Amino acid sequence: MQSRRRLPRRKQLRDHVLKAAAIAAVLIAAPAATAQGKTVPYPEALNCAALTSAAARIGKGTPQESVLFDHQIFWSMAASDAGRAAGKTARAVETEAGAASGGAEQRLRAQDGAATSALAACVARVPAVQD
Repeated sequence: MQSRRRLPRRKQLRDHVLKAAAIAAVLIAAPAATAQGKTVPYPEALNCAALTSAAARIGKGTPQESVLFDHQIFWSMAASDAGRAAGKTARAVETEAGAASGGAEQRLRAQDGAATSALAACVARVPAVQD
């Protein structure tokens, strides 16, 4: 019975890895770019990375989990790229994103209107990923 459970999980993991690879390919071709093709400023990319990371944690185990994961990957890579462009180290970007994400999660869980609206604006800027 457990072996039946593992196969779907492996397939889901493979699907996540393939989507992440597709997103990474898009980001490598056009780093930190939005649908409009402009580079995102670091503070904005960091905020979107924090919001989408928080949303992905909140949505874990829900039917939207894979879509939330896609948003999180896009914005975390965009924040990393924008951070490099701003002269930040990878460790600094990771630290700042982690700190911002905790606050974002609290605001989203409290259904803060500004946080929800900001998250929606970030999500709207994520390019569509083809399956």
